[in-house]
This record gives sequence, structure tokens and C-alpha cells, in this order.
Amino acid sequence: MNNSLQRALHAFNQQQYVQALQLLSLHTNKTADWYTLNSLCLSAVNKTIEAEQCYLKGLSQFSNHVGLLDNYTNLLCKQKKYAECIQFCEYNTASLSLEKPRLNYIESLINQDELLKAELFINETSPSQTSLVRYHWLALELFERLGDLQRIEDYFQTKLPAQLKGQFHFVYKEACNYRNLGKFDKALELLKMLLKQQPSAELHYIVGCTHYDLQQYEHAQAHLKACLELAPNYVPAHESLNKLYWEHSQNQLMSSYAHTFKNYDANPVLIHSQIGQLLQLDKLEEALVISSKATQSHPQNLDLLHAHSILLDKTGEAEKAFSLLQQLVKAAPQNARYCIDLANFYIQQGDYSSAISHLETAVKFNPNNQELWAYLSIAWRLSNNDKYHWLTNLDKFVKVMELPAPHGFKTYGDFNKQLQELMIGLHTNKLQPLDQSVRSGSQTQGHLLHRSNQLIDLFKSSMTTCINQYLQQLPEDANHPLLARNHQRFVAKGSWSVKLEQGGFHANHIHPQGWLSAPSYISIPDEMSKDDPTKNGWLKLGETSLNLGDRESIAREICPEEGHIIIFPSYIWHGTYQLKSKSPRLTIPCDIMPLK
Repeated sequence: MNNSLQRALHAFNQQQYVQALQLLSLHTNKTADWYTLNSLCLSAVNKTIEAEQCYLKGLSQFSNHVGLLDNYTNLLCKQKKYAECIQFCEYNTASLSLEKPRLNYIESLINQDELLKAELFINETSPSQTSLVRYHWLALELFERLGDLQRIEDYFQTKLPAQLKGQFHFVYKEACNYRNLGKFDKALELLKMLLKQQPSAELHYIVGCTHYDLQQYEHAQAHLKACLELAPNYVPAHESLNKLYWEHSQNQLMSSYAHTFKNYDANPVLIHSQIGQLLQLDKLEEALVISSKATQSHPQNLDLLHAHSILLDKTGEAEKAFSLLQQLVKAAPQNARYCIDLANFYIQQGDYSSAISHLETAVKFNPNNQELWAYLSIAWRLSNNDKYHWLTNLDKFVKVMELPAPHGFKTYGDFNKQLQELMIGLHTNKLQPLDQSVRSGSQTQGHLLHRSNQLIDLFKSSMTTCINQYLQQLPEDANHPLLARNHQRFVAKGSWSVKLEQGGFHANHIHPQGWLSAPSYISIPDEMSKDDPTKNGWLKLGETSLNLGDRESIAREICPEEGHIIIFPSYIWHGTYQLKSKSPRLTIPCDIMPLK
């Protein structure tokens, strides 16, 4: 390394990046080291596009240079350009023989949900001492994405090196895994230990949530408030407190927001959260006053403008809302939420071609967003477009199946009696959830299938058998949003239990971030039957939440039976008829996602 390059390196190490760039600009002999250092300096002064271009120019001449490969793939990961990192590493295969690019590649695969390929590379990687932390962290991240929490617990016991076990972030990861497994006492013990070591807003938040899991609501409230003392704009803590107040202390609803805005400058992200909570509570006039002021104070904040458009529509100012949404979609055509709400207006007006045009543009940016496909299904059906039948095809895509008896049981019915008792015991909240489709019913917290319980594991095995069978029966179509993602492997990304009481029902909805919906029927009241003309408690498919009157259409009605599972695409609108029974209707719905 010559003298001028050494001086530039010295300036870089002193964080004098502009001076380093000036020195590098005088250098005529552009070696691989020059490209590496110049790119690092550009990145340090937030000129990331120029840094990427410099790395690529260097790599075009020095394709196997370790420094260039390490730092270029680092930069892509830092910017969350995971697809680009994957593409680069698979083109420049030499990079995968180097440790840092290989780990960057694995991180990118995990974040792009290419989990099976990531697992293959993790298993074939032997980390050096300098990469131990990152390697084992990525392994745990992968198992978490795969939903294999028992594997994580085993990993902590048998595979994590001793020198990492006491490290703060690994202890935190283990505590969170215990919580996800439903081992709340173990989680709380570790979290409180960490809280003593390094008090932080995030730790107070997760400790508060774990106390909530244990139904220790006063402790939960205390830690959530402690979180907000340290970080007044910590949105999840505000929303969790509001959920707690909704369930146990309604006179305190929205109080954390009022306290924060009284004592601190208004943060637009927190204002947006406040408006969202008021919307859920149906306090429209109060929310409109806040959104009107917020859009004046933050006229360039698109999310606040969007929230304001929702409130304008709900309070009788549809034309103003429509005009505002048109501006938002023009400013951010890739935003699925803005596009869906604008399409809703066009559908209400009967302008289906405009709705389709906007939705088809947005779906190019968000091909896996199920809500975009759900709204396309409405517009296609109402415009008599054959794509509606291509998309929904209920005969092929909606399947009712009997859950098989788990190992150790003669019939599913024998097993189901025990499962019913377990599920009933998990429904501790008396009020319907604030932010879900359930009306006059309750819903369990957390990811039900992650809980460490033998009965839940047995149920999972029965459900898995049915879903595997469903996937094997699907046809192939590389352009179809359901079929193109079928790789014959799946993971349950969300699962919960719902107990509908007398008069209860599910409002019509879809699952925006899902792929398949798979409700299993654990307990069905005697009053529910296929011969019932009122269709008490039945599942209905196809009717939307848009209140389209005589333009609505129910595509299929199904009377669920105990011990059955119904599987269908997440973009198909679904809800239930009102339950008329003193006995509860008990289900375990699951959001199923593909693995690749």
C-alpha cells in the first residue's frame, strides 16, 4: 500500500471520511484496496448508491478480492437489499467460499423467506471463532422463522458454545423463545435478570407483556409504564397498555397517549397510533379532530394523510377522502394500503376498471399481499371478468377434511374431548379482542401451536397431515398467487383459538399477510346442523366487508363439523353467520405460509 493510500486509511480510521475521499481522489493507481477503501468512505458519508457503484466497478476488475466481496455484501445486507445480495452471491459463486459473504448470503435467504436453502447452507457452514456470534444468531433466527421453537430450546442446551450462553442477546433470545413456547415463568426469570443488568425500554416492554401472559395485570401495567418513562414514543407499549385497559380498566383507555402528548413534543408515528386506537374504539369525532390538526402540523406525512382520509370517509366527507386518496396513490403507487382504499371507492362507485388498474399496479410491487388479490377478486367478479374464477376456483381451492386421529388415539373424537378442555381453559379474556374479526367472543393470545403442550403437538400432527394432502392436490400455475408459491412445504405463521358465544360471529375479512387459512373445528354446538335454514354459526365464503348491498354475493356456505378442518386461500373473503346457542363454538384457526 503506497503512502497516499496509507494516509487515506489513517484518515478513515480517524473517522475523517471527507478527507480520506479527497486523498483517494488524488490516487491514480486504482487497486482493489483503493476500491474497497473508497467504497467504505462513501458509505460512511451516506453516499450508499455511489458506494455500491464503486464496489461493483472494483469487482468487475478484481472479482475474487476478499475485501470487496466482504464489504459489498455487508453493505447490501445493511441496506436490507437481500434480493440483490442473493442474486450477486449466486452469480459470483466465489463469494460463497468466503465466510463473511456466505453469512451475508444466509442472512439474505432468511429475510427473503428462502428458508430451506438457508438451512442447507447453515448446515454446511463451519464458523471461525471470529464469526461464532453471527453464525449461531443466524441459526436461531432461521429456526424461529421455521417455527421450530423446540429446536431452538434444544440448541441452547446442546449446540450453543459455552462462551455465548451468558451473552446478553443470546439470553434475551432464549427468554423470548420460552415465552413463545408458553413457558412464561422461565421467560420472566431470565428477562428480570437482564433487566437488572441493563435496564431499557424494550426490556420493560417484554417483561410487561410476559406478566400479561401470566395474568399478572398490575405488574404488566407497571412495566409498560416504566417502558414509556424511558421511551415516551414507544408505540407497542402504548398499544399494549390500551389493550390492557380495554380488557380490565376501561376508564383509563387512551390515557398513556394523553400523558405523553401533555409532557413531550408530538411524534407523528405516535399520533398515527393514537388515531388507529381511536378508530378501533369507534371514537370517530375525537380521531377526526386529532387527524385534522396532525395533517396541518405534518402536511408531508403520507401515513397521517391516509389516516385522515379514512376518518373523512367515516364521518360523511367521502369526496374529500376520495380526493386525498388519489393524491396519496399518485405519491406512492407501490403502497398497497393506499391503493386498496382508493380501489374501495372506485368499487363503491361502480368504476371497476379504475379499481382494477390501480390494484394491478400495486400487486406488481406487492405480489404476495393477499388483500390486493381479495379486492381484485371483488372488481373482477363485479365486472364479469373470467380472472375471478381463475383466482378463486372454490371447487379446487376450498377443501373440507376430517382431521385424522393422532398417535395413541383410536378416533379423533376421543382425542378431541381432551383438546376441548385444554382450549376452554385458555380463554381467560371475557371481552372480544379490540383489533380482530371476532364479535361476542374471545381469542387466545400468542401463537397457539408454539406452546409446549403434548395435546397441541398431537393436534399439530393431525393438521399437518391434512395440509400436506391439500398441497399435494393443488394444480400447477406459475402465474397464480396461490399455486406459484406451493413448494409442498409450509409453516404455521399464526395460530390461535376462538370461542364464539351466544350471538357471536366473525365479521367478513381476509388475511393480508397469509397464504392459506385453515380453521379447525374443536367444539360445535348441537344447534348447528346442515338442515338448519338459518345457517346458525356456518362459515360463509365470498361476501365482503364493503357492504355492497345487492352487489354482494356469497359464493359458498359450509356447516362445519366437529373434528373437521377447512382449508382455503387467505385472499378469499370469509366470515360466519351469527351463533344462536348457549354452547360455545370453538375453533383453532391457522395462517399457513409456504416454505421454499
